[in-house]
Amino acid sequence: MIKVKLTGDFQKLAPAGSEKGLFSVEYEAGLTLIELLTRLGVEDSGLKYTALVDNTRKVKGYVLQDEESIIVMPLLAGG
Repeated sequence: MIKVKLTGDFQKLAPAGSEKGLFSVEYEAGLTLIELLTRLGVEDSGLKYTALVDNTRKVKGYVLQDEESIIVMPLLAGG
């Protein structure tokens, strides 16, 4: 299982019944970070974001491992 935490505006992409954007997805060997983000709708949301795998930034082609945790956060701007 891969644990996913969607924050901010991305919480609306979480499956029904998830608590505060926190849910799990089945682990699939060879699944990349960008593939998962696309499946979740993050990549196509039009929002800029950062994604951390076990609290570390990874390239989008990173191959996910079982039991990892992913946090997706929208980038904030302001002045």
